[in-house]
Amino acid sequence: MVSTRESSKENRLIFWAGPKHSGKTTAAGELAVRARDEGFRVAGLLAPAAYECNRLVGFDAVDLRTGEQVSPASHRKETAEGGGFRFTEQGRKLGKAALDVSTVRSADLVIVDEFGPMELKGEGWREDVDLLLAQTDTVVLLVVREGLVQEVERLYGEYGGRKIAAAGNDSIERVIDMLRQRRFARRQNDKT
Repeated sequence: MVSTRESSKENRLIFWAGPKHSGKTTAAGELAVRARDEGFRVAGLLAPAAYECNRLVGFDAVDLRTGEQVSPASHRKETAEGGGFRFTEQGRKLGKAALDVSTVRSADLVIVDEFGPMELKGEGWREDVDLLLAQTDTVVLLVVREGLVQEVERLYGEYGGRKIAAAGNDSIERVIDMLRQRRFARRQNDKT
């Protein structure tokens, strides 16, 4: 017999995928609102882009559980090797709090925006995501650039991740349906 804990590993990881700057974060924010409207508890982190004079200069950070926001949470780092982004101390602190296992354990959905090159190198939110997957039973949605999905799938293959294109109401509805099915299954298990 398979325990509820073992079977719950399957289909609880979502790769919210799309090209760079295609609206993944905006759609994840819309998903958070819809999920709350359906009575689901939502936690995690959104990182909307911050622009100055039409130039991307960094990213803000929004704790989806508390609504706290840091602006900017990261900023462009210019080096001889090229650009990239570096977390501010406030951004790192807010992100760690937003993804802390003890505070999001009761959530139905945890959104992690974004799981990218830093995390694939073991940096950024990687440790937090590893702990979320290992120590909770919640649905974890990783916002991932299209070109990185296969690497992230290999990394977390044991969790049966499901790729969903991060565009339109159909994508949001697919996640909401998944949450409804999990809620129904949990209620059935509670009855037995």
